[in-house]
Amino acid sequence: MMRRSPLVAAFVSPLAIARLSARAWLRLAAYVVAASAVLGAVAWAAGRGRIRELALAYVFPDSWRGAARFVIDRFFEAQQRAVSDNVVLSGSLALVTVLLFWLKEALSVQFERDARLVPAPMRELPLSVQAWEEIKLFALFVAVQLAVFWIGYHPGRARDIASVALSYAWLFFMFAVDFTSPVLQRHGGHYSRILKVLARHPVATLGFGALFAAPSLVASRLWPHDLWMIFGANVIGIAWAAVAGTWFGAHLYDEFERTARAGIAVRALAWAMVVGALAFNGYRTGALVLSVHHKSQLLKLDYDVALSSFGIDLPPLRSVLSREVEMGVHLDVRIHNPTPFDVAIERNRLVLAHDGAPVATGRLAPMSVPAGATVEQRVALSVAIAPGALRRGWALADVDRWSATLYVEVAPGFEFPIYLIE
Repeated sequence: MMRRSPLVAAFVSPLAIARLSARAWLRLAAYVVAASAVLGAVAWAAGRGRIRELALAYVFPDSWRGAARFVIDRFFEAQQRAVSDNVVLSGSLALVTVLLFWLKEALSVQFERDARLVPAPMRELPLSVQAWEEIKLFALFVAVQLAVFWIGYHPGRARDIASVALSYAWLFFMFAVDFTSPVLQRHGGHYSRILKVLARHPVATLGFGALFAAPSLVASRLWPHDLWMIFGANVIGIAWAAVAGTWFGAHLYDEFERTARAGIAVRALAWAMVVGALAFNGYRTGALVLSVHHKSQLLKLDYDVALSSFGIDLPPLRSVLSREVEMGVHLDVRIHNPTPFDVAIERNRLVLAHDGAPVATGRLAPMSVPAGATVEQRVALSVAIAPGALRRGWALADVDRWSATLYVEVAPGFEFPIYLIE
């Protein structure tokens, strides 16, 4: 087979489907039917809200599911739409890969043999090594996906842009890795070596992934709430990529043979970074679920505010000349806790913003309500207002232009933002 440059090979790879033999077409048809069945089942279950509940029931006891559900909802609500869409697409790709790897392998092998794509005998890695390679790739997938989620979770335009760009790059990269790897793995390739080859050609690698992610990306824009259409388009991209990826990978074979596997020190450092990212983000996520498990009970309390107790502690006149004008607001609140958990909110800070610009900071006074008890407590809110904010005048009265974020410390050095007004 005449070798093309990686860039050319990547962008003409969709044409490789024309070279399939009759036997390869049969294997492709079986792959399409199986992938359609898998993603169809997912779409059906998702339409009935069963997937998340089944996953939560498997992982968490009853008392923890509300907290986990809350964290999942807040994560997705805080993400840009493109990030959420790309998570669904990469997740569906990972699911098909795990369940139908044997059909993809059968199709790829048939195509390689019939078209004589690689002029060398196959030398498969031992099954135990293959399994370990897939475990490491899955760990990398989870580490990157968690990192993208955490980047996009916190507000800020730079973070939004970074999370969207990383989510697209990772989706395209996963398509390239998933479908070009089989042909190289059949010739003794480890992922560390394959990733090294693909990293040398970022435009070709990401371009290949973009080509076959395109059908599902277009479908997610045209039918954003129709998983049947999105997954149907994804089946087309996945099945076509299984053929094109074998062809593209074969064009990388000569360079792959010339590429030495990364040294032990480099591999150890790389996987230490992956494990570190998993541990760090896993700890933050676990701490978040643990905290929300306790602090989400705040949403279940019964509040009765005595409006007559509302009062403002005016600041001294001389404070107007300072950098911040400090003032206090207080009111009496009767709180009943119907839950079986003691509820407390401790270290926190409240940020008020107008048109996206912070104008006041404060905090909720620490409070505690025992399980099943009713407590009447004076709640004090200490607010520091920048004098410049006072010059905004009546514009500050427009409620729609305000936002309020309560930051609660859920672990040492980490705050969980609760968006009270968005």
